[in-house]
Amino acid sequence: MALMDTTPDRIYFKDREGRFLRINKALSEFHKLADVSEILGKTDFDLFLPEHAQDAFADEQRVLATGLPMVGKVERENLPDGRITWASTTKVPLRDEKGNIIGTCGISRDVTEEHKKAEQLKEYTDALADKQEQMERELALAREVQLALLPQSYPSFPRSATETTSALRFAHRYLPEARLGGDFFTVTQVSDTQAGVLICDVMGHGVHAALVTAVQRVLVEEVQYLAGDPGAFLGELNRRLHHFFEPLPSSMFVTAFYLVLDTTTGVVRFANAGHPHPLHVNRAQHQVRTMGGNPSEPPFALGVAKDSVYPEEQDAIKAGDVLLLYTDGLCDLGEGKDLTADDPRFLALVQNCARQHGEAFLDAVLTQARQFSGQEHFQDDVCLVSIEVQRLGSLS
Repeated sequence: MALMDTTPDRIYFKDREGRFLRINKALSEFHKLADVSEILGKTDFDLFLPEHAQDAFADEQRVLATGLPMVGKVERENLPDGRITWASTTKVPLRDEKGNIIGTCGISRDVTEEHKKAEQLKEYTDALADKQEQMERELALAREVQLALLPQSYPSFPRSATETTSALRFAHRYLPEARLGGDFFTVTQVSDTQAGVLICDVMGHGVHAALVTAVQRVLVEEVQYLAGDPGAFLGELNRRLHHFFEPLPSSMFVTAFYLVLDTTTGVVRFANAGHPHPLHVNRAQHQVRTMGGNPSEPPFALGVAKDSVYPEEQDAIKAGDVLLLYTDGLCDLGEGKDLTADDPRFLALVQNCARQHGEAFLDAVLTQARQFSGQEHFQDDVCLVSIEVQRLGSLS
C-alpha cells in the first residue's frame, strides 16, 4: 500500500472490460482528480482522446487473450485538456485465486522529457546527416573541378604531329589521399621543340591543399612568359606564392620540380624547389637513375623565403628513354617501408616496370609500390607523370 502511494509511476487495475478497479495517487494526480473514486468504473475512453484510448484498449485485450505481458511499450497519450505526454507502459494479466484472468494490472512511467530529448537528438542527427550529405556533394563537385584543372590532353612535338608521331608521349596518374588532393602538374608547349613540365606538391592534403593547387594553376599561367628558363620560372612562382602565403596564420609551402626538354637535342634543363628529383629510365641499358646532381639538398620549397634562388641543372636523355616525375606520396609508404629517391629498392621497383609504356607503365609502378608496402592505399597524395621520348632530332 505504501509503494502504491509513494511511487511516481502510475499504477492501475482494470477488469476485463477495461474499467478501473483501483488506482494509486500518482495516477489520480496525473488526471487531476479531486478524489480517487471519480475514476472507478470508468475506462480510458473517459480519460484520453480516442486515438490513445483505442490503442490502450487493444493492448489490454491482447494481454487478456494471450496471457502474455506487454512490457515497456512507449506510447503517446493524448488528453482532453490538450496535454500530450509519453509513457513507458507495462501491462500484465490480473488473476484470481484459481489463476483465471479477471483483468489487467498496468504501470505507466512518464518518459515525456526523455522522449523530447530523444526527438531533439534525432533532429540534430538528421540535420547533421543532411549537412554531411551536402558536404559530400560539394566535395564531389570540388573533386571534379580539381581534376578539370589538370591537363586533359597533351601537346604534340612538333605541333603538327599526331599523338603517334609526336616526339614525346605523356601520361599521368593522380591519386589524392582524400576526396581532394594537394598535388598538381602541367605540361606546356614552350616552343615547337621544347616541352615544359611542372609537378608540385602542396603541404598537407584535403581542402586547403586543393585550394592552393587552384591558386597555383592561376599563378603558373601568369608566369608562362618565363617557361623557357626553369630557374627564373620557379623563382617568380616562389615570389608570388610567398606573397599569397604571407598573410596566412599558419605556414604553407609547395615543393616543385620544373624541367624543359628539348626534342632536338635530348637536353633536359631543370630547377628544383624541395621536390623529389625525377627518375631517368634508360631502357637500352636496363638502368634507372635519379636525375640531377644532389637530390638530397635541393633549395627551399616555394613560398618559404621570398628571394629563394633555384639554380638550373642540366642532363640528357635518348630516344626510347622515359622520365618519371612523381610526388613523395609514392615513396611515403608507412610502417617502416618509406623509400628515398636513390634507394636501390625504389630504383629496382621502377626498373621492374620499364617494359611497359604510357599509362600501363604508371599503373605497374603503382602496383609495385602497393605490393612493396603491403597496403592497398597510399598514405599521402600521389601524382605520377611520365615523359616517353619516342624520337629526337630536327623537325624535318
